[in-house]
Amino acid sequence: MKTIIYIDFNNTIEDIYLKRRGYKYFNAISRLANLCQDNLEIYVITKANVTLEDDVTNFLFMCPNYQRVFYKGIIKNGGEELTLIEHNGEKFTFSKPISLGGKTKLDGVELSRKIIDKDNSASLYLFIGDDKDNDLPMIKANVKCKKYMILANNRRFIPNIENVIKTTKHSYGVATAIQKVCEEMEEKNEKQ
Repeated sequence: MKTIIYIDFNNTIEDIYLKRRGYKYFNAISRLANLCQDNLEIYVITKANVTLEDDVTNFLFMCPNYQRVFYKGIIKNGGEELTLIEHNGEKFTFSKPISLGGKTKLDGVELSRKIIDKDNSASLYLFIGDDKDNDLPMIKANVKCKKYMILANNRRFIPNIENVIKTTKHSYGVATAIQKVCEEMEEKNEKQ
């Protein structure tokens, strides 16, 4: 069961390396990876026009070794370009950016899908962010499988939307919501 995650970095999971924590997030990713038999791909997506490679490198060095390989790329400046993360044992490098031409995170999802999931083999898409204006629209992505949006922040101001999980901010809230998705997956597997 292939699962693809698009996850915002700033104000969503950057607290893991800024504050040297993250075991709850890593536990949640481990549980999700087990459920999809390690067929998990994670793409960091940012609206900011910044270079995230250094921050993502610091973050990856804090990850458990076996989880690093799940991180496959960075989508920058909304959906403007995709930089792939190439893994070679415990080392990793960043590819030359691939131009996507998008302007929003939804564009980034739609345009990068043509590269990373061109055969529509994913069974689950998980979108994670903290901003209702920039991140929430990702749930509208045209995918042919189950999808969830985890919105970690601004819970009071978001109406109830199907498959949108509202949670507390930063990695703790993200971890809690991923665990909820895992519980739903386990219940579905038990019924089959």
